[in-house]
Amino acid sequence: MDVSLFPILRLLLPQLERERGAHNLKQKSLADLYISIFCLGKNSKIANELTQYKVPSTKKYAGCDFAAKAASILQDRLPRESSDYTIEKINLFLDDISSKSKQEKEETFKILMGKINVLEFKWITRIILKDLKLGIEKKKILKSFHPEANSLYEVSSNLRDICDTLRDPQSKYHRDISIFSHFKPMLLERCQIEDVEKLFGNGEQYFVQCKYDGERSQMHMKDGKYKYFTRQGFDITNKPGYGETSSSGFMSSVFARLLKPQVKSLILDGELMGWHKEEKVLGSKGMNYDVKNLSENSCHQICFVAFDIIMYNDDLLSDKPYERRLEILKDAFEEEEGCLLLCKSTKISKREELCKMFNESIKNEEEGIVVKKCDSKYRLNVRNGTGCYKIKAEYSKGLVQDVDLIILGGYYGDGKFMGMINSFLMGVACPANVLGENPTKFLSVVSVSNGLGVNKLKELCKMFEGKWQRECPINVIPPKLERPNLWIRPENSIILTILATEMIQSKDYPTGYSLRFPRVVHIRTDKPWYGVCTTTDLLSLVKNTRPIQKLTKREVNYEDIEETPKAKTRKIIKRSSMLSEEKPIKSNIYDNPPVCITRLFDDKEICVISGDNEWPKEQIEEVLMQHRAKVVQNPSEKTYCIIINDPKKMKESHYIQTKKYDVVSVDWFKRVTKEDNWSALQDFLPWELICCRESTKCRLARYFDDYYDHYTVDTNEEKLLCSFKRIEEMAKDVELGYVEMKQIDQELFENGISPYSIFRDIVGYFRDQSDLSKFEFRFMAGTIQETIDDSVTHVFINKSSVDAELKNIIDNKSSLTIIKSEWIQECFKQNAIIPYSNYLIQ
Repeated sequence: MDVSLFPILRLLLPQLERERGAHNLKQKSLADLYISIFCLGKNSKIANELTQYKVPSTKKYAGCDFAAKAASILQDRLPRESSDYTIEKINLFLDDISSKSKQEKEETFKILMGKINVLEFKWITRIILKDLKLGIEKKKILKSFHPEANSLYEVSSNLRDICDTLRDPQSKYHRDISIFSHFKPMLLERCQIEDVEKLFGNGEQYFVQCKYDGERSQMHMKDGKYKYFTRQGFDITNKPGYGETSSSGFMSSVFARLLKPQVKSLILDGELMGWHKEEKVLGSKGMNYDVKNLSENSCHQICFVAFDIIMYNDDLLSDKPYERRLEILKDAFEEEEGCLLLCKSTKISKREELCKMFNESIKNEEEGIVVKKCDSKYRLNVRNGTGCYKIKAEYSKGLVQDVDLIILGGYYGDGKFMGMINSFLMGVACPANVLGENPTKFLSVVSVSNGLGVNKLKELCKMFEGKWQRECPINVIPPKLERPNLWIRPENSIILTILATEMIQSKDYPTGYSLRFPRVVHIRTDKPWYGVCTTTDLLSLVKNTRPIQKLTKREVNYEDIEETPKAKTRKIIKRSSMLSEEKPIKSNIYDNPPVCITRLFDDKEICVISGDNEWPKEQIEEVLMQHRAKVVQNPSEKTYCIIINDPKKMKESHYIQTKKYDVVSVDWFKRVTKEDNWSALQDFLPWELICCRESTKCRLARYFDDYYDHYTVDTNEEKLLCSFKRIEEMAKDVELGYVEMKQIDQELFENGISPYSIFRDIVGYFRDQSDLSKFEFRFMAGTIQETIDDSVTHVFINKSSVDAELKNIIDNKSSLTIIKSEWIQECFKQNAIIPYSNYLIQ
């Protein structure tokens, strides 16, 4: 019997579905749909519970997602008996709603809701949302179907193809690229401009191209028939602008007109872009259009930019070098402005040439550049090791302008973040009317969640406890659409440093602009709320009238790609000469400041008094200046911190005794200037502070206990050692004697005997120094004496009799108890003192 598991797999893995059209239903639209179907009333309590499903509730729901909460809320309105819906019927239902309008969807859902019970409702809702919350990776599900299923999916992204090709459990996967069948394209490895030196180590040659900001796609053609696929495997051939033949769509008519007569079949890899019909320029994803759904009435028309060819006249080209593929591509079609373009490629062999072209892309406000090795092969779904790279300004530190925005509100999360604020509404301040006064009006700009891990989110939530409010403050202008669940008054808030790729025009935000791909790079606990970026500062980043503004603040200098800055914080090469007998000639770093590589210290004033053997004072100062610190020789009220090595020296001791400064060890400098920590300046750690201001002490007390243990951040070996050292230091000031310890036992334990110190009243002498039971004895608070004196109460031996020497010593000490060491071991096991009788030695 010919049976396929495809109908089941497409329900188990709805996120991998490619044949069914989009449902166009998310949590919000589903909530509105359910409210309408069950006539709940838009402003009713139940309706609000559905639409505000992320908001914490006093009720307990079985699950932490929209489907589970909706099922709990609507369970009394659904049939109690299970329906007769089969897998086939569910698939037909899902196919049906994908092709219907909003009104038609509602009618279809009404029929469904009259038949399914609450459990079926929950799972169908999850299938529609394409997240079953199974807690099982898709790879495990595919592997359970067939050992080769994941390998095939990595190429084709087609569940039906997997089910058809691998229906025999014993079959082996072997697949070549074939016409009209999607494959996952080769990807680009991310590269920083600082690291381009490694690309030219062995005389390699590359093609440099523009990095387009469009929809990565592939076009298949054979004998006048066309197919178009997105990078993720969605077939868009039947969209209005494409078409299966030259007469059924704009893009296919373009190819039919411009392909050379000798071309019978081909597969192109490229980018679908929007071409503005009036301005005659290419658009980008950041603009308000979807290139997959452009129509004749749109301001933009579809333009295909080809940069690779994978098949030509049934000849597979994936194993040919890129230079050869590029030659074939150039001969495959004629270009036409705004319709079909060949990606411009420039051949280079020097890093200086690459740097120049990267700067040109910055000047032209492009997304970045693509660098492809001339002899690179086309490898399906492979990113690293192909010899093909993408370089963007935002990958490098110091090239993109960041902005300091203030938290104005918070949004509840979903899934594991259910009931917890996991993203924030950020804003700017309107400049104060009077110079020197604090701002009074704030405008929302963007919401952000990227860059904040779970621990950072917990810290912020703890910081804002008791400060959230339900109503928007009167001095805050909110966004038009997605308002936050909770608000916070600016004076109770903090500033976050945000890094984004672009500023885009937006009617949703009162500033007229928002940020694209924002992420948090620093929590500015060191900056007051009124120090936030103003509208004037934000709009100063607008350079022209284009709808998208790149936030690149400078071009690349050749020093950025030199070898020297790679060892940015560790100039070990010079260190050997510094330690040699012949002293090197010192260059004045104030007259010739080092190249700035980050804004880590952002003009903070730092005074270095002394360094250590590894990091001398001059070298510390040079590295600080590389990270934009203002190095001073004498501290002032503005000084961020003082770095010292030996607190006992006179000058260092003087600054410590004043208690006016944050005085830190060289360890702080080493930690914060590690390359891993360049993204943001981290606060002081208690064990790095030799002394500190009262404000710093109060700030750190919010996060660390007296033993330097953080309240919310997990510890590691290094931090644990610091805590133990702190405990040891504090214990020196608290030494308890026998009497005090006995008194504590009396207060803490019912019979006055601690189960953890059962031998406290015993002073023992061990005849055999290698007797291991003495460790158990000491562990349980026993006192050990090396000789038998008047304090000894027990003599422990691990033999059955007393030797002559010991007998002479104890003859005159009738009060001594002579006992076998086994008694200690048995007491230790039972965690109590047991009778001597069986262990006494006469």
